Amino acid sequence: MPSNNPHSKALNQTNTAGEKQITSLEVLLHRMMNRIRQSLELPAILSITVAEIRGFLETDRVKIYRFDTDGSGEVVAESVDQERLPSLLGQHFPAQDIPQEARELFLLARQRSIVDVATQQIGLSPGPEADESIELKNDMRFRSVDPCHVEYLTSMGVQSSLVVPILHCQQLWGLLVSHHSLPRQVTERELQVVQLVADQLSIAIAQSTLLEQTRLQAQQEATINRVAKLLHSMTQMQVQQALELTVSALQGAGGRVCIIPQNSSEKAQLFTTGKQPDTKQGRQGGKRVKRGQGGRLGGQGGVINSSSFPTPHTPLEEYPSWREWLRMETTVVEESPVWVVNDLYQAALQSDLAQAFLKSGIRTLLIVRLQYRQQILGYLSIFRNEIDIETIWARRPDRDDERHLSPIKSFEVWRELKRGQVQAWKATEIELAQALASHFAMAIHQYQLYQQVNALNANLQCDIEERKQAEKKICALNAELEQRVQERTAELRRANRRLLEEINERERALRDRKQTQASLERLSRQSELILNSAGEGIYGLNCQGKITFVNPAAARMLGYGVKELINLFMHEVVKHSRPDGVRYFLEDNPIYATLQNGTVQHVTDDIFYRRDGSKFPVEYVSTPIREQKKIVGAVVIFKDITERQIIERMKDEFVSVVSHELRTPLTSIRSALGLLARGSLNNQPEKSQRMLEIAFDNTNRLVRLINDILDIERINSGKVTMHKQTCNAADLMIQAVDEMRAMAEKAEIHLELTPASVQLWVDPDRIIQTITNLLSNAIKFSPPGSTVWLSVELQQEGEVKKADCVEKNKFTTPPTSYLLFQIKDQGRGIPEDKLETIFDRFQQVDASNSRHQGGTGLGLAICRSIIQQHGGKIWAESTLGKGSTFYFTLPIG
Repeated sequence: MPSNNPHSKALNQTNTAGEKQITSLEVLLHRMMNRIRQSLELPAILSITVAEIRGFLETDRVKIYRFDTDGSGEVVAESVDQERLPSLLGQHFPAQDIPQEARELFLLARQRSIVDVATQQIGLSPGPEADESIELKNDMRFRSVDPCHVEYLTSMGVQSSLVVPILHCQQLWGLLVSHHSLPRQVTERELQVVQLVADQLSIAIAQSTLLEQTRLQAQQEATINRVAKLLHSMTQMQVQQALELTVSALQGAGGRVCIIPQNSSEKAQLFTTGKQPDTKQGRQGGKRVKRGQGGRLGGQGGVINSSSFPTPHTPLEEYPSWREWLRMETTVVEESPVWVVNDLYQAALQSDLAQAFLKSGIRTLLIVRLQYRQQILGYLSIFRNEIDIETIWARRPDRDDERHLSPIKSFEVWRELKRGQVQAWKATEIELAQALASHFAMAIHQYQLYQQVNALNANLQCDIEERKQAEKKICALNAELEQRVQERTAELRRANRRLLEEINERERALRDRKQTQASLERLSRQSELILNSAGEGIYGLNCQGKITFVNPAAARMLGYGVKELINLFMHEVVKHSRPDGVRYFLEDNPIYATLQNGTVQHVTDDIFYRRDGSKFPVEYVSTPIREQKKIVGAVVIFKDITERQIIERMKDEFVSVVSHELRTPLTSIRSALGLLARGSLNNQPEKSQRMLEIAFDNTNRLVRLINDILDIERINSGKVTMHKQTCNAADLMIQAVDEMRAMAEKAEIHLELTPASVQLWVDPDRIIQTITNLLSNAIKFSPPGSTVWLSVELQQEGEVKKADCVEKNKFTTPPTSYLLFQIKDQGRGIPEDKLETIFDRFQQVDASNSRHQGGTGLGLAICRSIIQQHGGKIWAESTLGKGSTFYFTLPIG
């Protein structure tokens, strides 16, 4: 049931009114946001905003105040109700009206202020995102207003005010201000709505700034495209129109393009538009205007020695003083040839050049060097006039005026006019100028290439015309000469036939000569190659016996260099001697006889001496060199026969030994068979049997000797193939011992075996033959009752056994692991000087005893050949009276 209590009814009415107010505020805020977002133009957004805020707050005036970079500001948007307060739209206020401390609070704390002039109270409240370092409470804090602030607002006719900061990019962009001519309270809800509107204005300002940048970029791109279209036209490069468009786009008062000639015979091309520097009167001495002097021209600058205006028709860009100034002036963009002069009064430009600009009203310059890759093509220059700036102030900013030292009573509008101000170049304008200059540079470069091609075509056309004229003259002359040609044709034909015959004859002779020369060169080269490649020594002598040529083999054998022997007396160089060592006299020298009478001498066993004094036996042939039946020298071919003599001696010794070894058993066989043949022993059967045994034993010895000789020759010549296979060293040693055990038991010799189970890649028959041969020798030369040891051990890479006594078979470190076999006896030993020779053929320590033992003197030579065929070494060590030890190695693997 409804209550009849009057207090309850009042409370319900109040709540209903509050809810209606909140709803109306939300609708109003929503409408204001939509209207702000419907427009992209900032002035329209600002105008809509102040109108909506004034209608919402129902105050007399709402304005938006924007700060300039120097701290001053301007009213950029305003809404006034029925002129209850004067309009301030478009008026500027000095920076002192809002002190720096107040601006910092607006920025850092986002401070909102509410002033009630009647009560002289000001309420301060930080924004919802205030910096925590600012020590302000979240609620409204009231304090007394400064008297000057009260007087300031009173002089404006304001009794209450509300100020909310507007931020953009973390900077204080401006203020949203509400003024009312009567006292008025601002509710917390109204403050929140105004703050929300201020936040939306920040977003709108950011969007508008981005829109302006996009429009500016689109405008610049359109300008670049238009200029590029004019410059890169297929018919003709329209530099003048492109320059005018460039000056207009950069808001210049004038401009020029100077194209520098590429050679001294051409003149510079100059295109101008608008205002240009006046160089007609600039004929005075050069003075510079230094930076920082201020004022007009005429400062106390230093004089430089430079010709400012060479000729009346010389472009400014070719003045030495202009180029020197550009070289010393700092470019505005690093590593880019762009120069900016925002104020000629502050530029370090020569006074007469600066005066030429200033006389035309030019105050600022923008110069871009036109350059394609590394080639400088010219300069693009844009000029701007000085301007007058008019500012409408709500009060004069001059604090030195005594009229403003007292509190301000009125806001009379002041109009300030600043004359002769500069228009500074913006970064976007400089970038646009660079882009346009690049198109100018490319177009000029292409145009110059086109001009060069046209010039070449023109020259070619002239050449063609001249050639046509020459052809006409030639045709006329041909008609005149044709008759003469016909007259001379017959004569020339006859002469040609004679000439052809002579030419053919000369060509044949030349071909023959070339062939002969080529043959001689080929023979000379072949002779040189033969001489250098010959193994025998060859040298040539002149009639005096001096060396005229010598091959490397002869120089090497004599111990000289080839060049050292030229022009030396060969008889003195070689100290030519007989086989007995007695030196020839020059007259008795067989080679001298060849030089004297031309006889061919073939001599063997004469002696030549080397450079170091050593001698060697030679065999030589000296042949005379004849030229036109006259002896002009001799050629001597000789060779060292030292090795041949050694081989011959070895052959003689071998034949002697073999003959002796064969003769002994043959003599024994012959004697035994002779006795049996004659029947001398018919009555003595035992002696007959003995004779037969002697003959049989000697026959076996003869067979063994012949077989051993054949075996060693076949092994050394490589005719015997080693049938290698994988074998166990222990098996080979056991088999060899088993074969020799009967012989050892007969000789009362004890055999001791120390085998090792190691796999070898060898010919088992040949290795057993080597071991049995060494065991046989050990048994033969050991006393009865002694011991012969056969052992083997594994040796690793880097281990070396003693073998210094055997030079030929000296053991060196094998490349891999190997087995070392040892056969040791207790015989009488081997002399040290025999340890090496016993491995040669028919070499025995005691030949008579060996023959008694049935040896041939070839066993150790065969052993050495077999071991070497297996990649091993063999040697012996011995101590007289104590015994001998024979070693041989076999590689593993």
